[in-house]
Amino acid sequence: MESKVNNSERNLLMRKIQSNYFSAYDLQLYLDTHPKDQKAFKMFRELVTKTKQLIEEYEKNYGPLTAWSSIKSQTYNWLEEPWNWEKEANS
Repeated sequence: MESKVNNSERNLLMRKIQSNYFSAYDLQLYLDTHPKDQKAFKMFRELVTKTKQLIEEYEKNYGPLTAWSSIKSQTYNWLEEPWNWEKEANS
């Protein structure tokens, strides 16, 4: 049972990361055409900061999200966990 709770928390955290990342990327595209919009830039900075925090939390609890994240570890642990699209990661 604990595994299912852990996986649902993991999935929820992943959805938050995806949502924040998407919003930040969308604002980035907007800022490409409206670079002087300070309100949008402030929102972009907040989203990027929040996304980084969520990624750090995820990686602390569940392992790296990208191969590059494995540099924070003493070993190359990128391949140790099931990837997001694998059944084991979503059960």
